[in-house]
Formats: sequence, structure tokens, C-alpha cells
Amino acid sequence: MSKILVCVMVLCTLLLAACGGGAATPAPTVSPYDEKAPISVWVDTTRLAGAELYKELHPDVANLITIEVVDRGQFPAKVLLFNNTGSGWPDVVFAEPFPLVSAVADAAHHYPLDLRDWVSKEILDGFAPGALEPCTFDGKLYCLRNDLAQVVLWYDAKMMADFGYEVPKTWEEYEALGAQVAQEHPGLIVGTCGDDQCYTAYFQGSRCPIGQVRSMSQVYINTQDPKCMRAAEMVDRMIANESIATLSPFDPAFVELAKTGKLLMLPAASWYGEYIFGGKPDSLYYQTAEGQLGVALPLRWKDEDKPYTGFHGGAAWTVSNHTPNPKLAVDVAVFMAAGHEYQDTAVTFPAWLPAADKWAGTVAGNAVYAFDPYPVLKEAAGMMTIEGLGPVRYDWQTPWTTDIVGALLKGETIVSALPTVQAMYKGLAEAQGYEVIINP
Repeated sequence: MSKILVCVMVLCTLLLAACGGGAATPAPTVSPYDEKAPISVWVDTTRLAGAELYKELHPDVANLITIEVVDRGQFPAKVLLFNNTGSGWPDVVFAEPFPLVSAVADAAHHYPLDLRDWVSKEILDGFAPGALEPCTFDGKLYCLRNDLAQVVLWYDAKMMADFGYEVPKTWEEYEALGAQVAQEHPGLIVGTCGDDQCYTAYFQGSRCPIGQVRSMSQVYINTQDPKCMRAAEMVDRMIANESIATLSPFDPAFVELAKTGKLLMLPAASWYGEYIFGGKPDSLYYQTAEGQLGVALPLRWKDEDKPYTGFHGGAAWTVSNHTPNPKLAVDVAVFMAAGHEYQDTAVTFPAWLPAADKWAGTVAGNAVYAFDPYPVLKEAAGMMTIEGLGPVRYDWQTPWTTDIVGALLKGETIVSALPTVQAMYKGLAEAQGYEVIINP
């Protein structure tokens, strides 16, 4: 009888597994772990050299690592496909904390490994304050930030000095200077609102809640919140006096403004200094390096005691909980995010501050800067906030560009478009299983 009972129990277990009755998500493919198992690493073209460097520095495991350059936008959909087939998951992926890592962190995707069990406290403590918040879901650490894209205030230091203008410290001063510039130097601009960077430049630092995460199943969205309205009203007024343009920073027309000395200031990500302004013959904005580029801390609202800032970019490394070789997979992720060999000379401001302090030499040697920008960039790194937009699973960028920028192109205002955006975000969030909270 005991043998029959055991057989029945095993049969029931197999049937439940086959029908999906036991678990909502697939279990790891291999157990126990195999330190000789091969892994795959998904990167973008910029990070390819870093992944190849890991293999070069670790010849004993190089043959276990396959590196693929992929379109990471397809990452969540491919995870669902791999879940259905029970194989194929990449072991390490370079992706934005939201919406990509957040999209694969739900029960349906069940992708990321909790890295707190695998990464030392010493390494984790080295990340910039708040850098890992976009990677943290219900107390679990699902990724390691590769770089920071903290928004700062870039400005033309020579023009500011020639005109006798002081660099603003508050948004109110920024708006007042914009009005002065519009009157005294028509055609010069101090910013732009032409794509989703408008949110990260002006609204995220204001903590406008288009995705304030309360839990994995609850999000606060309220585009009528005063923190949204103050930013929207300011930008609307500055668009009206033409001190803020309505172009993407990468639009050829905007690039031409920068090249011809019409760009006085621009709130934008830290990587703009090296890779957009640049000061090199092939740079997008400045083809010469003449000490013309200044940088200031993020602006604050005058009734607040400190500034907050957004970030545009700053992707991360996430590891699959299905990996048969987590030791190697995590080691690759840690090397890419917090390895001196790679990050000390990486292309963007490292999220891991011990590497960032070494990386400082990268920018210190660029003659495009009016002064060493690194102290400002480092201080700004501790001012990033996810209060208004956290690790949500829905696409927050598209409504901003289709509805906000679309309204501006029709001559309408941001304020008038916010109710439409509210409805759009609510629908997107509910489609991802969130309960949408409208009242604080």
C-alpha cells in the first residue's frame, strides 16, 4: 500500500506540474548549480568591449561565456517565450531598471535573481546614494546599476560671463533668467521640451507622480498633483516666451542651435558633457574644446530646502534566477557594474563610486570644460529621486512624447494635455495589473 501511495502522489505531482496547477512561474532549470555550465550575456554595442574584457581577464572561464549584442527592448517578450519553452533564458542582461527589469520582475516573467544573496555588502555599499533604488522591488535587489544619468544644468560658461548672467540655483531663478534672455537676446534658448527627456529634465526632479510605486501591485498616478502642475506651468510659460524650444535635443534643428551658439543652458543627463557637447570634431554640439562648457547642480524649488533630480538612462545588469551557473553570472554582472578594470574608464558616470572617483580623470582631461565638472556630477549623483517615477512595468515614455509633445506641436499647452496623459497612464498601469491610486 505504501508503494502504491507513493506512486499516486508522484503521479499527482506530475499532473499538477503539467497543468500549471502547482506554481504560477517556472522553477530554475538546473539544481544544484554547476560552476562549469556555460552562460550567455546580452549587451548593447557600447558595453560589448567591457564584456569582452571580462573574458580576456578570466581565461579560465572565457570558453563558458557567450556574448550577444541584442535589442534589449525585446527582453520582456522573449522572457515569456523562454518561460513557455522552459529554456533559452539569457543569464546576464544589460537593461534599464524600468520599464525593462521591472517588466520581467512580475510573477508572469519571474526572471531576476535576488542579488542580495550573491553580492557582498562591501560592493553594494559602494554604489551612489539612491543608485540601487530603481533596482529594488519589495526588498529584493534585482539589478546593479551600471551608470548614472543624473540630470544637471549644463550651460555655456563664456556666454554667461559675457552677458553678466548668474547661474540659477532655483527653478524660479531659471524661469526669470529665461524671460530675461528672451527679451535681451531673442533666439537664444535655455532648454527644450521635445521628447520624454522633458519629463526627466523638468518633471522628475519636481517629483511629478506618473508612476509612484507603492507596491508591486499598486501605483500612484496623478498628473494634477501640485508637483506636476508647478513644472507644467513653468515650462508652458517658457515655451510661450520662446526661451524653451519644443524640439528633441537630437533633432537636427536643435543640434544646429547648439552648433551656432544659440544654446545658453540645458538641463540634461550627466552623459551629455562627454558625448553630446563633447568638444571633439565629431561631437554633436561642440566641435571645439575651448573651456566653454559649465555645469551646475540640479535646480530646486525655492520653497524646498534641497534639490531633487531625475535621470535619463542609467541602465543596469540583471541576472537570471534560471541560470545554472549563478556564481559566474553574478561575477560578470559585478565586474561590469563595479569593476575597476572596466568602469574606471567607462563611457558614462559609473554608479559605483570607487570607480567613479577613478573615472574622474576621464573628464578632467577634456578641455571643453570651463572647470573640473566631476565634483558637481558626483554631488548631483546623490540627489536622484524615484518619488515621482519608480520601477514601473508600463511604458512611461510613449504617452509623454505622443500626448505632451504632440499637444505642443499643435500649439496647445502641457497643462491642457495632462488629463489625457493621466487617462493613458491609468490604462497602461491597469493593463500591467496595477491598482491605480489617484489620491495621495
